[in-house]
Amino acid sequence: MDSVDQPLVHVDRRGHSVDEAVAFYERVYSSTDIHIGDAVTEGFSWRYRAIGDGDVTVGTSSVAARRWGTIEPGGHYVLAWASARGIRLDTGSSEPIDMQPGVPVVYPSDRAFTFDAAPTVQHVIRFERSFLESVAAARRGDLPAPLRFAGDPDPDALRRLQGAISGAAAALLDPATDRARRSALNTTVAEAVVEAFDAAPVAPSGLLSDGPATMRFAQEWMVANARRPITITDVSEAAGVAVRSLQASFRRHTGASPMHFLRQVRLHRVRAELTAADPDATTVAQVALGWGVGHLGRFSGTYAATFGESPSVTLRRRRAR
Repeated sequence: MDSVDQPLVHVDRRGHSVDEAVAFYERVYSSTDIHIGDAVTEGFSWRYRAIGDGDVTVGTSSVAARRWGTIEPGGHYVLAWASARGIRLDTGSSEPIDMQPGVPVVYPSDRAFTFDAAPTVQHVIRFERSFLESVAAARRGDLPAPLRFAGDPDPDALRRLQGAISGAAAALLDPATDRARRSALNTTVAEAVVEAFDAAPVAPSGLLSDGPATMRFAQEWMVANARRPITITDVSEAAGVAVRSLQASFRRHTGASPMHFLRQVRLHRVRAELTAADPDATTVAQVALGWGVGHLGRFSGTYAATFGESPSVTLRRRRAR
């Protein structure tokens, strides 16, 4: 479903009960290990506000007490910054992150991590994983895959990210913002995050397996030649193995055929290109045919089943830009 058509997420929760706050934040962070200490002043209060669509949600969290615990990896990449010192992330690691006022950091995204936070306001931007991965893939000309972020972002790129957030914040926090405008701002901020933290796929293709060397070579060869009209014979000759041996190796280690792997490569390449394309100058057919897709109707169905939206929806999302 196009983010322009998705119902807007709009959360504004507050209260004075520690138990309610713990239960709420455990849902937000998919955790069963959130703790809140004594209030710093007379009486305890908390508030969590968030607004966004299926791709990006911006929010603010304020808890008038120390809190600590474990945050589990979920379906989002999280960018956060604090209004004051006192928040430490990844406290159990050898290199914990001490958040500095106004300086964005990316939460560890591939594992659970611990945190310890003083009573302060934290601002958060949550990116749906496939959305940010597609933006990063389009920037690098790669396949979407789980992202790795630089620990020390480039200072100039970080300033550009802060500027992008400042310029987009008012509109993103306004429920009345036009959906096309919101979608464009989502991408602007996402691209700034990718640039500032040099977001890169964990594996160059995101689809390569750890099978035998000949199969790995065949996969890499298909990734490099995905635009060409490729047959199973072409792949087997490039890898230097018989067709039946190559098919058996793929079945044993991936559960699918070599040509299924090629179709997946092309699907991800098409998605990355559609994400970055100008919808007024590009058509889905042009992009798909350019990546060797032979049957557009079948391709559209497979694309929708893989990514949860049609290729035309992916392309239209960039119209406002």
